[in-house]
Amino acid sequence: MESPLQRRQLIPPVTARTADGRLVRAWDFKQKKSLAILFLRNDEVAPGGAAAATTRLPAELAARADELRRLEAVALVILPAPAPASLTLGSPEEVVIAADITGRSQRAFLGEDAFGTAGLARVGAFVADRYGELAAHWVARDASALPEADVLFEWLSQLQLACEECGAPHWPAE
Repeated sequence: MESPLQRRQLIPPVTARTADGRLVRAWDFKQKKSLAILFLRNDEVAPGGAAAATTRLPAELAARADELRRLEAVALVILPAPAPASLTLGSPEEVVIAADITGRSQRAFLGEDAFGTAGLARVGAFVADRYGELAAHWVARDASALPEADVLFEWLSQLQLACEECGAPHWPAE
């Protein structure tokens, strides 16, 4: 599945609200942090839910919060509806779980037809540098087809190493 976005283009705005009512924007991290942005369905992140196997990405990112901090990165997990409290309680500050109930962010990243009759029809994972330039992206029908956390961390590591003076880094395969 394709995203309307291309590598090396600036990412569109991401705006979502956390369970405690805080408004989070991707641009809040501009020039400060690289981003791993995940667009998932609520049933894919609910612990013990029907799709509990797909909770792996948010849980793995949270478990590796120290590594996100070292890489000067933040993971934004964007859902189409407010997140279950069991998911947001105790989540480290490097993993922000929020809802975009308007669907604007999902449509900008996943395409105008991102929503079907049953809700969010596609999910995605996106990695952007601290300037908002898209480095990698994956779009799928469900979270089980998205890359493992190790792949996201490999991309974030490359972004941490990249610098204008160093030339182009060796990018991992998508």
